[in-house]
Amino acid sequence: MKFALPRVSIPRHWVVPNWEAEFTPARLLMLSAGMLACIGVIMVASASMGVAEATFGHPFYFFVRHLLYVLLGVSSAIVVVNIPMHFWQRFSWHLLVFAFVLLVLVLIPHIGKRINGSARWLGVGPFTIQPSEIGKFAVVLFMAGYLVRRQEEVRTTYVRGFLRAMMIVGTAIALFLSEPDFGASLVLMTAVLGMLFLAGAPMIQFGGLVSAVVAGGIAAIVFEPYRLRRVMSFTDPWDDQYGSDYQLSQSLIAFGRGDWFGVGLGHSVQKLFYLPEAHTDFVFAVYAEEFGLVGVLFLMSMFWILINSGLRIGRAAEQTGRFFEAYLAYGISFLIIMQAVINIGVNTGFFPTKGLTLPMVSYGGSSLIVVFTMLGLLLRIDMETRQGFKGKAHGR
Repeated sequence: MKFALPRVSIPRHWVVPNWEAEFTPARLLMLSAGMLACIGVIMVASASMGVAEATFGHPFYFFVRHLLYVLLGVSSAIVVVNIPMHFWQRFSWHLLVFAFVLLVLVLIPHIGKRINGSARWLGVGPFTIQPSEIGKFAVVLFMAGYLVRRQEEVRTTYVRGFLRAMMIVGTAIALFLSEPDFGASLVLMTAVLGMLFLAGAPMIQFGGLVSAVVAGGIAAIVFEPYRLRRVMSFTDPWDDQYGSDYQLSQSLIAFGRGDWFGVGLGHSVQKLFYLPEAHTDFVFAVYAEEFGLVGVLFLMSMFWILINSGLRIGRAAEQTGRFFEAYLAYGISFLIIMQAVINIGVNTGFFPTKGLTLPMVSYGGSSLIVVFTMLGLLLRIDMETRQGFKGKAHGR
C-alpha cells in the first residue's frame, strides 16, 4: 500500500522575506537611533568614571544624569509622534521667537552660564539648558514652513525669496557667534543651505550664498585670535602637543591605541585625565580606543543608516506633496549628520577643535533631548505619509 504525503504549501515570505517591507525607513531609524543611544549610555559611563569620582565623589554621576536625559528624550519623542504636523507648521514662528529669547538671555551677565570662556548655557536649578540646540531646531522648523510659503519666490527672486530667509538665519548665527559658538553656526548654515538647494534655489544664487558663507567663515576665523590659534594648531598637532595641541594629540593617541579591535570596554587610558572632555566632545576618541577600527566603522554605519532613513522619509513626503514635512525631514537629517561629521572630524584631526557633541553618544542633556525630539518628528512625518493623513496636505 502506498501512502501519499500531503502537500504542504509554505508561504513565500517565510522563505524569501520582503526586505523592503520589513526594513522600512521608520524601523531602520528606530534601530539605528536605539543602537547609538545604547552606545552613548555605555561610553558615557566608561569615559566619565574617573572625572566623576574626582569631581563629585561618585563614579556614576554623569552616567545617571545621561540616562535620565535619554529617558527624557525618548519621552519627548513619544509625545512628538502624537502631535500632527500642521501644529508644528502653524507654531514654528512662535518656537523661533522663543529660541531667540533664550539666545539673548544667555548673553546677559549673571543669567547666562559661562563655561570655558563661552556663555552657552542657562541654569535651571541643578540642570543647564543650551539654547543653541533649541535654536538650530527652531530655525530649521521655521525654514521648512518658509520654503513652502515662499517657494516660488525662493526659486525666482533674489531679494524677496532668498534674502528674507537669510535674515532669519543670519540673526540666529549672529547670536551663536556672540556666545561664541562657531560650531553651531556652521552646522545650522550647512543644514539651511541643503534645504535651499533641495527646495530648488537657482544655482547662481545658491553659489553666491555658498561663497559668502565661506568668506564669512574665513573672516570669523582670521579676526578671532582663539579660532586662528585652533586652526594653526590643528595643521600640526604634534608641534605643541603639551600646549595648544594637547587635546588633539591626546585624541590621536587614543585612536592609535585602539588599533583594529580596541583595548576593550573600560580599558581606555586616555580617559584617565589625559584627554580633556572625554565624555562630551571627545567621547568618539575614547570609543575608538576601546573598540578599535571595527567599532568605529560600526558606529559610523549606524549614523549612515539613520541619515539615509531620514532622507528617505523626506523623499516619500515630497512625492506625496507634503512639502513642509519633506523640507523639515531634510533639514533635521542635515543637522544631525553635519554635527556628527564635524565631531568625528575634530576627534580625528580633520577639523579644528569645536565644542560640538556627537549626537546621541556624547554626554549633554539639551543635545540629547532635542535630537530625540527631531527623531520623533521624522517618525510622525513617516506615519502621516504612509497612512495618507486625512488632514490637509500642507504645501500643495
